[in-house]
Amino acid sequence: MSAHLAQLATDWRGEVPAGGLSGELKHDGWRALYFRGIDGVRRIWTRNGMPLDAAAHLLPRLALMEEAAGQPMMFDGEFVVDDAGAGTLAATKAWCESGWRKGDPAGTLHLFDAMPLADWRAGGCDMPQYQRKARLAELFAATEEEDDGWTWPEGSRGAVSPTAVYVVPDIWCCDAADVLDEARRVWAAGGEGIMLKDPMAPYRRDRNGAWLKVKAANAGKWRMAA
Repeated sequence: MSAHLAQLATDWRGEVPAGGLSGELKHDGWRALYFRGIDGVRRIWTRNGMPLDAAAHLLPRLALMEEAAGQPMMFDGEFVVDDAGAGTLAATKAWCESGWRKGDPAGTLHLFDAMPLADWRAGGCDMPQYQRKARLAELFAATEEEDDGWTWPEGSRGAVSPTAVYVVPDIWCCDAADVLDEARRVWAAGGEGIMLKDPMAPYRRDRNGAWLKVKAANAGKWRMAA
């Protein structure tokens, strides 16, 4: 079994292969993975293998998605706490470390990958990224319930929307200009950047070039694409 719990990204260096790359908004929060531990209990975990108790309010929806799949699953995403509209890593970190003990559930989970738990335990999934993402979207849609304004997360007093799990939308980047256009749109709105993904690549629990980060802090590495 791999020492890593999740697939990790490398920095984009300004190149886009023929055919393009799939893209997603890069949320600035804590990596969060849903799966059953060795004791069979459903939990959300950090990328370092620590239980993410601050996100426990998300478990009911994820459990429904797992049941819809008909088998134990691993869901991969980013947990974000929106502090007065900031949605920053600092706000998420503060909430996860202490804030969640003081109030109603908070934070949203932005999912971007899914696979059978058996595949994840074996080190990854051979299904191409676009098929995994499509399956994730199917499970999400199959468990979507209408918000009637009365159904609140377990333990909540109604301060949190019952819709706290999302699937990150896809964009398509045909070339470097498309990448920069999308990234600049995100930066202009105060976001961190975008993720680029090879739609045909498998999921591997290591750091590899199938996933690429496009962040303003790394601009010098892809100056040739400007």
